[in-house]
Amino acid sequence: MRKIVTQLQLKCGEIVRRDSRVSVLARDEARTFRLHLSNTGKLVDLIYPGAKILYLEKIMEKTSGRVIGVIVNDLAVLIDTITQARVFEIALEKEMIDWLKGYNVKKKEARMHGVRFDYLLSNGLEDIVVELKSAAYLSNDGAAMYPDTPSERGLKHVRILNELKKNNISTMIIFIAAHPYSRYFKPNFQVHPELRDALCESIQLGVPIKSLKIYLEIDGRIILEDPDLPVKIDC
Repeated sequence: MRKIVTQLQLKCGEIVRRDSRVSVLARDEARTFRLHLSNTGKLVDLIYPGAKILYLEKIMEKTSGRVIGVIVNDLAVLIDTITQARVFEIALEKEMIDWLKGYNVKKKEARMHGVRFDYLLSNGLEDIVVELKSAAYLSNDGAAMYPDTPSERGLKHVRILNELKKNNISTMIIFIAAHPYSRYFKPNFQVHPELRDALCESIQLGVPIKSLKIYLEIDGRIILEDPDLPVKIDC
C-alpha cells in the first residue's frame, strides 16, 4: 500500500562533510552552506562527502536550512526526525494507520518519570504513551535497523516504558523505517547489546512494538508504503 502523506518543497545539494553532531557543510552549484541535521545517529552510510541530499531551505543565524533526506538511486531516505514525527501525526489524523484508528494526539512531549516521550495518544477511553525512533540504517538483508550507534537515551526510554506498563499504563514503541528499500525492521543488538533485554522485556509485558515504512521521493512527496512493516526481534 503506497500512500502520499504530504509533499515538501525541497532543494538538492551535496554533502561536503559532517562538521558536528547536528550540522553538515553542503554545497550546490553556486555556493557552500551549513545545514542543520536533526538526526543525531552516526549515519555513516548516508552522510559522507559527495552524498546527494534533499534539504528544506530556511535561512537562520547559523544554518541555511535542514537536511530532510539522502538520495539513494531514484528515491531518498527520510532521515529528518522532525519530518518523521510530523508525517506520523498527519498519517494519524488521516487514519492511514489501521492499528491506531480512533486515536489522536492528546499531548506532545509527555513527561513521565522525569523523561519526555514523543506523544500521549488517546481515543477517549484509553491513553497510550508513545515513543518514535528513527531506523534509517539498512542492513545487507534489507532490514531497517535502530540504533546505528549506542543510545543510552533510547535504552532509557524503553526501560521506562516497560516500568509504566508494569503500572498499568499503556505504552507503545514505533520505529520509523525510513529507508525506501527496507523490507522489515529489526533492532541492532550488535551495536547496542543492552537493548535486547529491554525490548525482550517489552514483548513479555505486552508492549506493542510497531514499525512504519516511510520514505521520500525526489520531488518532495513523502510516502507511507507500509503502515505495519514486519518487526523481527530475536529474544
